[in-house]
Amino acid sequence: FIEHFFVASTHAYLLFFTNRGQCYWLKVYDIPQLGRTSAGRAIVNVLSLRAEEKISSVIPVRRFDTTSHLLMATRRGLVKKTALDAYSRPRSGGLIGIHLEEGDDLIGVVLTQPGDEVVLSTRQGMAIRFDEADVRAMGRDTRGVKGINLSGEDAVVGLVVADPQGYLLTVCENGYGKRTPFGANVAGFEDGDESLEASASTESTVPEATSDGEAEAQEGGATEERSAMRYRKQRRGGKGLRDIRTTDRNGPVVAVTAVRDGDEFMVITQQGMVTRMRVDEIRIIGRNTQGVRLMNLQETDKVVTVAKIAREDVDGQGAEAPAEPPPDAPPGELPVAEADQSEPTD
Repeated sequence: FIEHFFVASTHAYLLFFTNRGQCYWLKVYDIPQLGRTSAGRAIVNVLSLRAEEKISSVIPVRRFDTTSHLLMATRRGLVKKTALDAYSRPRSGGLIGIHLEEGDDLIGVVLTQPGDEVVLSTRQGMAIRFDEADVRAMGRDTRGVKGINLSGEDAVVGLVVADPQGYLLTVCENGYGKRTPFGANVAGFEDGDESLEASASTESTVPEATSDGEAEAQEGGATEERSAMRYRKQRRGGKGLRDIRTTDRNGPVVAVTAVRDGDEFMVITQQGMVTRMRVDEIRIIGRNTQGVRLMNLQETDKVVTVAKIAREDVDGQGAEAPAEPPPDAPPGELPVAEADQSEPTD
């Protein structure tokens, strides 16, 4: 099934980050151009992946600069920020992207600019939004700092850059999901360890479900509803806020992605079933809900991932035609600034 779907210029570079924290580097024009129905080329024939390594994130960049950063998140809730230009010197065996402790995995990488805010989402339905400036820049071979305080057996499953004009799409294992507005520049708490219990008074008290299985937004309680219809900014390292109520009905969270009205996405299951949907088809509901049914699953099937379809592909324009390979940068010279504007999709 599709795990990463994005549009990239033939002049761009692709940074592949694996679950083991390695970074591999590839030029887009080195990838064979094939038709829509082609099976493609096995990634192991393109990159020198190690045993049991799999791709966690793919970041397309046109050039490397000193103002952009790569922000990474691990399954155990750590985050790390490193300057983009630290990854501009490829090695055949890959570069160390992040130092991982035993049992931890890299689950996501995003390209950030000064002023960006990011959201970490967990398997048990928690989410925390904080400023990327809260994470100080570090070198490549470093461990990172705490991004979210996890409870029990919870784990981070998603990392996205908050879009003030968009929504966080949250999808659960049993085919349920929801979209909730990020909200713009929402003031946060000074206490980075704010707990769910401490914020319970501002959480939505939405009924669990209607007869058709959809969670309904509760009328009244304007203050509570406004709070539940956004993700307010906090300090990194706290427990975060309730994003979605995970139960036996909807299952744990498997994926999150940032979307806007007009976007399309695909929900992919373990048995290879794919449902393509428009964001506009998903009703806007608050954080503290169970979501709505996105697709019907067989008893033994479950959702494993979500792939947002790049806007260029939705509009039918596709990627640009192949171009002549750009000249390689002279030895000792870094490619000049400017990150590719194509948006990566996990």
